[in-house]
Amino acid sequence: MVAAIICILETAAVALSGFLAKKYVFLEPDMETKKQRIFYGISFFLITGIFFAFGIDAAIIATGVLVGLNICLGRKKHRLRGLLLMIPLLGILNGLLVPIILVPPYLFSLSAQEAQIYQLMVYGVLFALLILFCVKGQKWRIWFNENMKHRSLRRSERYLLWLVGILMMFFSNSGVMQIVGERGNLQAPDGSYGYEIMSFIGISSVTAFIMTITIIVLIMQGNKRSFYHEQVSNMQAGMISFMAEVVENRDDNTGGHIRRTAKFVESIANQLKRQGAYSDTLTDKYMGDMVVAAPLHDIGKIHIPDAVLNKPGKLTDEEFAIMKTHTTAGEELLAHAKEELGESEYLNMAVEMAAYHHEWWNGKGYPYGISGEDIPLCARIMAVADVFDALTSKRCYKDAMPLEKAYAIIREESGTHFDPAVVEAFFAVAGDIER
Repeated sequence: MVAAIICILETAAVALSGFLAKKYVFLEPDMETKKQRIFYGISFFLITGIFFAFGIDAAIIATGVLVGLNICLGRKKHRLRGLLLMIPLLGILNGLLVPIILVPPYLFSLSAQEAQIYQLMVYGVLFALLILFCVKGQKWRIWFNENMKHRSLRRSERYLLWLVGILMMFFSNSGVMQIVGERGNLQAPDGSYGYEIMSFIGISSVTAFIMTITIIVLIMQGNKRSFYHEQVSNMQAGMISFMAEVVENRDDNTGGHIRRTAKFVESIANQLKRQGAYSDTLTDKYMGDMVVAAPLHDIGKIHIPDAVLNKPGKLTDEEFAIMKTHTTAGEELLAHAKEELGESEYLNMAVEMAAYHHEWWNGKGYPYGISGEDIPLCARIMAVADVFDALTSKRCYKDAMPLEKAYAIIREESGTHFDPAVVEAFFAVAGDIER
């Protein structure tokens, strides 16, 4: 009877630990709440049925498969890879549970009955703690869901978990204990072979436990550092965007310009990636930095006099020459910001967008007169977004241009003013941009 209760508790503890480790150690997302609860309910009945039909080993294997399936269903991409995560996950659980359950009874030479009582107590306490976490840990889980839902393990951390998980499948395998039972009596060892096996089991199991705990702690600390680093980065980006809005508020002509152009840039970049254009450049990191940097493209206008910036009519040649200096002024201002704030990818991109967003594909732009792919891709995308918004927005010196006419100008200047690939992507998402 006691043995049956131990097996039931072990199965329940492994199942609960597996689903918790999937989310809080492997950082794998859950399905939508209602579907996740249904999945948990189905899993409970399946594991219970398999346990009574085929025994504890089959139930634990089924737990691993169900956790892997849960990972697959929670992911939006690379779903089949999620099923493979059950291998290191079971190893991690093995490395945590086996040393605690199997080593102390042998070290303290407990009888079979005493060992059963010990295991019953351990599984009972573990199961109670897991239930307590599920019931009382709501506040911590809410914090975790809010701050870790967009985070994933780094590649190095995944490799570590795989390595440790697979090692734990061997070093802390309870099957070794069957060999010990056949060749040496660890409760009352009466031969050197029994002592040698006992030493091996003790050392390898404790090593497995320490390695597993260390890896989990390192990963959780890494997640915590990533979280605070992201907070600081977001704060820094928010402050700089606020500076851009302050500059924009000096210009009576361009209300909302920086927000709209940032959205246009994002839509165009996503379409370029879908089309496979500039695939070497348009990484997820590059695109994320570009969207953050986009609001800073006109920050150099802070150096333009109000009489020129807000003139309600056409600029003279001299005034236009002053207006054009907002590109180099922005470049210098952001380069100085880099010196003060430290090297940053999005600041590097902000420098490029500020300096080159008025360059032309055929080399007839300003301030440097560069052409083609010598103009950074982020600035070529911004050029289309910037001109389209200027054409379709009301300014103190002109009315908003009809969309059809603005589209005609963008299309006409493809290959002269604008990169043709960027223009093609622009028209592919014209509906999104209009909205």
